[in-house]
Amino acid sequence: MRFHVLHSPLGTLLAYHLRQNLPSKHAVSLVFNHRDVVQKQITPNNVVRLEHSGVMMSVRNVNFEFLGHSFRSSDEESSGRSTTMDTEAASAEDQDTKPIDSLIVTTPPTTTRFTLNSLIHRLSPQSTIVLMQTGLGVYEKLVTTLFPNPARRPHFIIASPRHNAWLKQPNHVVHNLAGSIDFSIVPDPRGRDFEAILRSPDVSSSNRGLRLSDIANKDNDPKFAEYASLRNTVAVLSRLDALNVAWLPMEEGEIILRRDLVVRAVTDALAVTLGLPNGELLSTNSSRKLAEELISDIHGAFRKQWFAELYSQLSPAERRLRSMPSLPKGLGRKALMGDLVRHLLVTKEYNAPMLSDIQMGIPTQLRYGLGYLCEIGRVYEFPMPTATALYRTIKARESLGQTTTKYVKT
Repeated sequence: MRFHVLHSPLGTLLAYHLRQNLPSKHAVSLVFNHRDVVQKQITPNNVVRLEHSGVMMSVRNVNFEFLGHSFRSSDEESSGRSTTMDTEAASAEDQDTKPIDSLIVTTPPTTTRFTLNSLIHRLSPQSTIVLMQTGLGVYEKLVTTLFPNPARRPHFIIASPRHNAWLKQPNHVVHNLAGSIDFSIVPDPRGRDFEAILRSPDVSSSNRGLRLSDIANKDNDPKFAEYASLRNTVAVLSRLDALNVAWLPMEEGEIILRRDLVVRAVTDALAVTLGLPNGELLSTNSSRKLAEELISDIHGAFRKQWFAELYSQLSPAERRLRSMPSLPKGLGRKALMGDLVRHLLVTKEYNAPMLSDIQMGIPTQLRYGLGYLCEIGRVYEFPMPTATALYRTIKARESLGQTTTKYVKT
């Protein structure tokens, strides 16, 4: 089994824990954007270092790869020079053709399509892709552009990470804020039910925990090879106890993903608008009122979407007779505001990622955060005045490339 992790602070953290938990026969690779990072900045012996609470740890035998794609800077584009990998490097040629069993994507959503397109020749319907990012809408974009054919589509897992880390060196990650990771498997377009036990009449409700055998069973499954990478990926992720990882049913996972998205989108919107660290974003009555109005907009859009989707699944007779269930409690205004307050308390010393991105002139993930939420309102014809105004404000700040802030802690 070969696990590939796209390089980022979170990706380096995951590579460390994967290598620590997996037998040596399973390969773990960090995939970098640029070859020069691998050649010039990485120390020998394939070492990945983790620093947490002042303690330094390291693992060996992590492979370092780079995307077999041409990356050009503005100077190189003007001069016609390319940074494409050298074809004479046999090892690079080998790594660029080996199939990928499991690919964990931890890079920003805005770069995902481009990156996966660079690796698409190494992916197959037997591969598994884990989208472990902040923001929603990436999966929908990928299946309509890169993987439109369900029969040829890799398996997908969508995860919501809540760990903070930063890189001291490309292979040296500092884990500065421990959290958790929840993940769910996207339903199989080929018809296999990965959560069959939840609907089994032969199993009591108290014993209906998700099980690997519903993904693939080596003993009596003629399609085991087709689902082996998905089973193995779920098994390995579930064993990463140090990262507090949990496998959830998709229905439950979708609610968690939405709650996390709201927290990040509201935090980013307040931070860019006010230019304050997280701990001060709700320090005035006006800023708290702004947060409440934004959450009210988002809750209303969720509610409109929820009922529209449930209504579309009912027959005309059922629509007349059946009362519609309420929106899940976790997506209520009070629950969402509580999530936000807890997040800001835990991260009070830090600035929101989007505020830092704008300060450094880095493209933001607005499209996959507040932009995604505003799109729900547009599709389901629910007005979101506060969300729309803040979205436009952030777009303007992003275009200007400037904002104000009290201080930045990296």
